[in-house]
Amino acid sequence: MLDRRQAPQIHQISNVSLPEIESYPLSAGKRLYIHREKNTQAFKIEILCNAGNISATGAAQVQLGLKMLNEGTTNKSGHQVSEHIDSLGSFLEITPGFDNSSISIYGLKKYFTENLRILSEILYKPSFNQAAFDSLKTREKNKLKMNLEKGSYLSSVNLRKALFGDHPYGFTQSIDQIDRLRIDEIVRFHQNIKSFDIYLAGDFPDHAVSLIRDLFAENLEAAEAQFDRTQPEAIDIEVRDSKYIQSSIKLGRRLFNRSHPDYFKFIVTNELFGGFFGSRLMKNIREDKGYTYGIYSSLYPLKYGAYFLISTDVKGENEADTLSEIKKEIELLRTRPVSDNELEVVKNYMVGTFVNSFSSPFASITKFKTLNTQSIDFSFYSSYIENIRLISVEDILNTSIQYLDFDDLTRSIVGS
Repeated sequence: MLDRRQAPQIHQISNVSLPEIESYPLSAGKRLYIHREKNTQAFKIEILCNAGNISATGAAQVQLGLKMLNEGTTNKSGHQVSEHIDSLGSFLEITPGFDNSSISIYGLKKYFTENLRILSEILYKPSFNQAAFDSLKTREKNKLKMNLEKGSYLSSVNLRKALFGDHPYGFTQSIDQIDRLRIDEIVRFHQNIKSFDIYLAGDFPDHAVSLIRDLFAENLEAAEAQFDRTQPEAIDIEVRDSKYIQSSIKLGRRLFNRSHPDYFKFIVTNELFGGFFGSRLMKNIREDKGYTYGIYSSLYPLKYGAYFLISTDVKGENEADTLSEIKKEIELLRTRPVSDNELEVVKNYMVGTFVNSFSSPFASITKFKTLNTQSIDFSFYSSYIENIRLISVEDILNTSIQYLDFDDLTRSIVGS
């Protein structure tokens, strides 16, 4: 009989390992990766293309190049493509990115073949109709004009521009860039889109591999991305206009990705500083001062680097005080050791969040893809919890001293 007067036993969570991922060769040295989840009756297939910012001349080429795939094929109009996908109970997702871009379909097992056929048609037979392209450009410019009126959007893109300059990670769209983009540049970029790996997860028929090889037989050899790998000295960017009621504050610096030996030390330090709802930044600037609804810090790992970001929106009158409090919290981390209890709370939160991140239907293949695209050893996840638990109070102090210095942070602020 259950004795409710006794608290349940507490067990340490053990390390989590990636399940087996099957791998099959495709043409041009590319591969198909598969994770089977039987009895779910649903699947996700993702075409991960060598068509991110690092393969383009600008952000507009990536954005419009991917979106033109949804504007119709040689056999169907864009409306007919959407209707066909809807009739299958499926969902198409096209996601431009910095290193890679993806074209994904979420669908039902019973319509697996039909989904793959329409995905193949979208990939290989886009119409690249000039009228559809002109219409897309108009919609993109209108969308961009609205975004540029939002302080949070403008401060975000300006921070990347400030940190990375003309490096592809610093690419941002502009109205002029969209206006100047020609359909032949989109056709040329399509060659990058046709260089891809495929990631398949879920429940699907036994003949999936042969069907994929038939429908996605053309896979182009991807040339090594040619761009200047050097990154300029970061510069502050401020935009002042009375129309902005709030100040959108972004502070950041270029940093390292998952392959760096200090990665785990830094992500635990960041979590404590501003990575979750119970962080020091949230307790100070949201709960104690009431300056904002939310303030967070994050590390964004990419293939050729990474950047660290502190982000918040506050009333203009509180901008200076908010910056002062951020600086104070950084100085505290650099000068005073955290308590064992605070560090343990943060580590337990991170371990729990990590374990929960494997619970969604297609999580395992996504976790695998993250490591595979950044050439990181697959033991990364199996040792993740252990690496988190090993972080000490001294590690937090030393990491803060080495990588967190308020005066080294680049500012992007949009406000009045």
